[in-house]
Amino acid sequence: MNQSNKIGIKKAALRLFSEKGYEDTSLHEIALAVGIKKPSIYNHFDHKEDIFCAVLDDLLLSETTEYQHLRKQMKIDEPKTNLRMLFDLYCKRLMTTEEALLWKRVTFFPPQQFKEMIEEKFFEFENVVTEILSGIYNDARAADILRDVDGDEFTASFFCLVDGIFLEHHYYNEQVFRQRMDAVWKVYNLGIFKGEGE
Repeated sequence: MNQSNKIGIKKAALRLFSEKGYEDTSLHEIALAVGIKKPSIYNHFDHKEDIFCAVLDDLLLSETTEYQHLRKQMKIDEPKTNLRMLFDLYCKRLMTTEEALLWKRVTFFPPQQFKEMIEEKFFEFENVVTEILSGIYNDARAADILRDVDGDEFTASFFCLVDGIFLEHHYYNEQVFRQRMDAVWKVYNLGIFKGEGE
């Protein structure tokens, strides 16, 4: 079995599922994009559902790996910087990856038969980010730079912020999106962190 074909199938499927959705992507189109005949797909996957699940598994692995890598780069004594780094990574991945396009599509419009699985993957990813946020919160609390917010409020506010950004990216071009990104960060920063002398 040619492993490069399997990788090619998943790459082509990621692009097609991102652009057209699961339901509107055929195995024939995936095979065509890879440059193989449709029956060759069955050497690697039994059904289109299997391809979709493999693509989502790869997507989750890719996202969690990026965020865990970022966590290793964070410095304990710089919670403000760390939170901005987390926000920037989220926005960068949203703007530059096919995975983000698929993630957006499946979270807004999940194929019915995969709804439960997508929710599980969503919460699995959210748990990775929550762990990072918890560390940032504890460091910020220790440095006494936070306004009166508890850990749950801190985490929920960050997720609401990035959920809004997620939606904004859907409607605006990159220039407007970047302006909005900076604007919401400024307001969020003022709301979460104490000002000088507070």
